[in-house]
Amino acid sequence: MRKNSYISGLTESQTLAYVLRCISEGKSEEQIAERFDGDTVLVKTWIDALKQIHYVVTNQFNELVIASDGKNYLQKFDSDR
Repeated sequence: MRKNSYISGLTESQTLAYVLRCISEGKSEEQIAERFDGDTVLVKTWIDALKQIHYVVTNQFNELVIASDGKNYLQKFDSDR
């Protein structure tokens, strides 16, 4: 399996922002995992961490959505770049 050089070169804060952005685009865990060489465990770990810090929540339809704290993080991340 070929490693995804883009993803493997990201810092932790860049990975966090990338996962948040994917969720904001409506991508599923499986779709996000495709960019992480199919590593669903890694993606689930990131999503669990995002839930714990209240950046992501699950809505009434069992879909992942970005909470206001997550939106604020993305705005700050984008403005710092």
